[in-house]
Amino acid sequence: MRGRKGVQEWALQIDPQWSVRHVGKCLVCGESCVDTSSPGEARKWCVSHARATGDDHFELAAFEYISAISAEHPPSVNGTSPA
Repeated sequence: MRGRKGVQEWALQIDPQWSVRHVGKCLVCGESCVDTSSPGEARKWCVSHARATGDDHFELAAFEYISAISAEHPPSVNGTSPA
């Protein structure tokens, strides 16, 4: 981590290329489904896993991708440095 002098203003920005993702995880055996944009698909996996194994405790998690954006150094465009 590099040290910086002064205080910078930062903001968080949701990455528009990625939707919110959902994962179902079995709390008994630790197995989980492939992440999906559909919470219903993650829930269906939990039910299917319960039927197949008898496991009965699950966690359904949702996550999104974000970027930290510096007000002093705006994000690059197409991988090039800002002018």
